[in-house]
Amino acid sequence: MQSLAWPHEFKVRSWSDLLAFYQDMTSRNPEFGYLVDIVRSIEASPNGDRLAATTSMHDLLVIDAPIPAPPAEVLRVSAPGSPIPAREGWVAIEHFSHTGRNDRVERPVAEAVPLFWRFVVEKFGIEGRPAPGVER
Repeated sequence: MQSLAWPHEFKVRSWSDLLAFYQDMTSRNPEFGYLVDIVRSIEASPNGDRLAATTSMHDLLVIDAPIPAPPAEVLRVSAPGSPIPAREGWVAIEHFSHTGRNDRVERPVAEAVPLFWRFVVEKFGIEGRPAPGVER
C-alpha cells in the first residue's frame, strides 16, 4: 500500500525526557515554550498514556498507542527552526495521514495547547484536557 504517513519506526521517548529536552531548549530560546506547555498538558491528561511521542530534530511527533508498524499516522508540532516552520510567534500542527490528505493548521502560540488537543480528538479520537495553568 502506498502511504504518505510516517514511514519510520517510531522510537518512543518518555514524557519526562521530552519535558526535560524542551525545558532545556526553552532555557536557550524562549520560543520553545509552547512545546513545554504541550508536553505538560499530556502528562497531566487522564488519557496521556494513550499517546506516545518522539522528536524529529526539534519537532514533536505524537502517535496514538499502541504504536502500529510503519507507516503510521502522526501529529507533528513544528518547533522553532523546523524545516517546515510556522511564522514567528505561531505554532503549526500537522496530521500526516495514510491517504496524503494531511491537515495543517497554524495559530498563535497562545493557542498551542488547545489546538494540539483539537487534533488529538479529531485524528485519534482521544479526549484530553489541557492541564490548568499550562496555556501561555
